[in-house]
Amino acid sequence: MTIEFRHGLKMCLVVAAVSALSTPAMSAGGKPKGAQPTPPQEIISLYRGMTSTWNSGGSVYWAPDGTFQGINRREDAIGVGKWFVTSKSKLCAEVTWNAVVAGKPKTLDDEQCWQFVTAPDGTIWERYLSGDDRKWYRHKREKQAKGNSRKRLFQKISAQLGL
Repeated sequence: MTIEFRHGLKMCLVVAAVSALSTPAMSAGGKPKGAQPTPPQEIISLYRGMTSTWNSGGSVYWAPDGTFQGINRREDAIGVGKWFVTSKSKLCAEVTWNAVVAGKPKTLDDEQCWQFVTAPDGTIWERYLSGDDRKWYRHKREKQAKGNSRKRLFQKISAQLGL
């Protein structure tokens, strides 16, 4: 795998995830005062069976069986793997990203995690742990849709990649 592909795909993943969390209206920076770890079951209920759309244009389907299906922002790569929630209030995804670079199939294994806390007023906050920007952001349910709303696109890209 070329360094350019690895770096480029990794940057796409980081930008997609960070962009999903970092709009000025929801940026808080620090952990909300009095916030406690969000119960793992509550995190699971936020994501199970939902499609999250990132501000960057990428998306991910968090299947009820723990399967992860991601689409990058350029819609030329997909991620396949699993997602899970830890007892320490972290949502993690272990993913293999697939793309065609210079006419050759390429893959990149990656792990991404987010940490969750609940403020005293009930607002859920999260922060992306896999990148440099570890600021806390309000969880936005409006960025999610029930079901696999990108299933057809995922299947189309998967077929184009020969998967």
